[in-house]
Amino acid sequence: MPNTDVALAFGVIVKIGQGLSSLDVVNAAKDYRDKLSNLKNAHEFSLFNSSDVEIVDVQGRVVSPGLIDMHSHVGAGSIPGFSGEEDTNEMAGGPTNPQLKILDSINPLDKAIDLIAMGGVTTSLVMPGSGTLMGGEGIAIKMLKTSSNSADDLSLNLGMASDSSDGKLWRWMKMACGENPKRVFSSKGMMPGSRMGSGWLFRQRLDEAKTLRDSQDNWCEAANILDQKFKGKAYKYVAQEFPIDLSNESLVSLLRNNVRLQVHCYQVNDLDMMIRNSREFSFPITAFHHATEAHLLASKLAHENISVAIFADHSLYKREAYKHSVRAGQILSSAGAKVAYKSDHPVLNAQHLVYEAQKSAHYGLDEDLAFMAVTSIPADRIGAGWRIGRISEGYDADVLIWNRPPLSLGAHPLRVIIDGYTINSLPLLQTEPSQPAPVPGVTPSLPAPHTHVHTYTIANISGIYTKPGEILKGSLIVENGLVACIGPKCSAKGTLFDLQGGVVIPGLIGAAVPLGLEEIGMEDSTTDGNAGTENALAGLVSAKDGLRVGGGGKLLEYAWRSGVLTGIAAPTGSGVVQGISVAFRTAAQKYSDAILKSDVALHISIGDYAKGKSISSQLAHLRSWLAAPKAETPFSDVVSGKLPLVATVHDPNDISKLLGIVSSVAPKARLVLAGATGAWVVADEIAKAKVPVLLLPPRCQQETWETRWCRPYGTSSQSTYEILASAGVKVLFSVREPDQIRSLLFEAGWGTVGDSESTGTVNAMDAVGVVTWNVADAFGLDEGVGRIVVGKRASFVGLDGGPVGFVYRIQILADGSEVTTQPLQD
Repeated sequence: MPNTDVALAFGVIVKIGQGLSSLDVVNAAKDYRDKLSNLKNAHEFSLFNSSDVEIVDVQGRVVSPGLIDMHSHVGAGSIPGFSGEEDTNEMAGGPTNPQLKILDSINPLDKAIDLIAMGGVTTSLVMPGSGTLMGGEGIAIKMLKTSSNSADDLSLNLGMASDSSDGKLWRWMKMACGENPKRVFSSKGMMPGSRMGSGWLFRQRLDEAKTLRDSQDNWCEAANILDQKFKGKAYKYVAQEFPIDLSNESLVSLLRNNVRLQVHCYQVNDLDMMIRNSREFSFPITAFHHATEAHLLASKLAHENISVAIFADHSLYKREAYKHSVRAGQILSSAGAKVAYKSDHPVLNAQHLVYEAQKSAHYGLDEDLAFMAVTSIPADRIGAGWRIGRISEGYDADVLIWNRPPLSLGAHPLRVIIDGYTINSLPLLQTEPSQPAPVPGVTPSLPAPHTHVHTYTIANISGIYTKPGEILKGSLIVENGLVACIGPKCSAKGTLFDLQGGVVIPGLIGAAVPLGLEEIGMEDSTTDGNAGTENALAGLVSAKDGLRVGGGGKLLEYAWRSGVLTGIAAPTGSGVVQGISVAFRTAAQKYSDAILKSDVALHISIGDYAKGKSISSQLAHLRSWLAAPKAETPFSDVVSGKLPLVATVHDPNDISKLLGIVSSVAPKARLVLAGATGAWVVADEIAKAKVPVLLLPPRCQQETWETRWCRPYGTSSQSTYEILASAGVKVLFSVREPDQIRSLLFEAGWGTVGDSESTGTVNAMDAVGVVTWNVADAFGLDEGVGRIVVGKRASFVGLDGGPVGFVYRIQILADGSEVTTQPLQD
């Protein structure tokens, strides 16, 4: 509704219309107050005058309902992630614990509540974890801290009438299928160790609840008969007390349809098993969560009125997540099933819940449905769609004012209002950046990926990002896999591809991600395994020896189809020294065609992650390895400057120590800081040392003690990237979760967009640089990698505009003589 006014009072939306005056707000508030049938707290509804009305001119910006996260663990595992505050799972009581309540775990002082609210999430369904088959009851909370410092006062149901006269007092429960409970209890020699065991334990416990419910019903029926016969003396003839079993009370409430059941299930066999249980014991399933194979049962779920709460594109972390599709939202919605996107905070940072909707729209879901998937749909499915999830009169005053349309790159709320309270307010100074519409797609379209084309021309290019500070126009010609000509004076040769005004950027570089070294993170058979520090120190561990390409693996498909044409993979390990990384072509189908540089950099870790040794011991050993490196070991090449030293380190104190050690004992060493959550604190020191920084990930989360230095986005202060870049530090970006490699260009835009009180526009040159030439320079790759250079190997990406933004899509990939048009993600 354009040009619309929204009036808030008494914690609700009291009026929506055009041209509302202050007096209209006063009158609407009075009308609302008069409609309240039972005004228990009159002091909270004091009438006010026109002069008391605050008018906020949003200058044409989007105003939306607050976001609703249908799956979160906020408060149950508070930041910065101390083990003493991890209360998400109770696994000491066996595999079925429906009687537990996550409310007993929620820390109302969790800093994450404030940070998540700043991202626009106003309501979260907080649930137990998935380590057990029945984890217990969840609770829906408003992300609004109160002066009482009590978790009870966060409840969405707070203040609602016990007789449900103002809405049903829903309860929520979490169950889980599949790998997690199997893994936990099989390791203890307990059932379930298989899906058969899980199915039986579900039925066994549900049958107990059914027996209890039936005995309660029988008792009530008998009591009613006695009451009719003996009236006030019926109690003398009741043979037994009302049957009560607290351990099954929650399940009985589920069987009585007073609980909205949320089930953590991924695979089709798990989904089917739970549907069979729901039919056998006559209970409803509200939603399957994660549900990476739900799109394969879309019609069935729609028929059963079961919704799904999924990630937009997070997958590959374990087998049951492997068959996820980025088009799951479209498939399910088309079949009539309701789709919500969730964070599973802290698995994904709930502060950026809208990012899930943004990505789903990029991959083809209708934009209205994408935004509904984080607003009205989860509101409806948690049973609160009558009061949250929409901008409507009488609804809770949970309102967001966006800096730009919420499904566009860099969108975050400038003002967050929850129950009428403004909890975050940034100046309305940012102007919405212009975003040209995509141009038509490339022509012609090739019939298959990796088509070998000896000579080809990409014509009609509006912008060719060749290197830092240079954007050319015209054409690109490739002959025998090498760039032969760039610019307006090139004469077309060979096969002609018309980009119709699109742009071309260098192939992206995925740095310090285990591309080619793993496929499914939790399946050891698909990984290279962990490197031992002693072997790595001796120079025996090199990623080139563990690299595997081709074979239809999804992770490398994700990479090259998203324009990440070069991977820099480092061995993984929990010690100080991990080993030597390799640079390779992600689209290569054979090992012999893959390697671009066999020995790229030596990778080490300093800090909590490498605490087989104390941090002081880690640094002491590093000092000795650099001061007196043994010949034929990686450190001899580091000291000579032959190999860069990539150090994953987060704490700014440790960064300062590391800079001092390297400068004093190995002045020729080429240090690269990775991770680097706290690098902004010592930006001047890093700039002085001329050390590049790999932000991994660029949008961090304060999830551990070491990463408490993380600067959240959307605070009006400068971002980590802005501080480092302003100090003169060369910044590079990568992703932490391997499957997120396909979002690398999105992350480049997100991370470089202005987050302070500036215009908040994306600098495309900076965004391209942090994932191309900056990476190539820091890791010492060939001039043809991360740049587009005449005489060098062709490695570039053509898009239908941008190049940075969710509305733009890849039209052509050039990898030497191999060309792919309009690649699709799975």
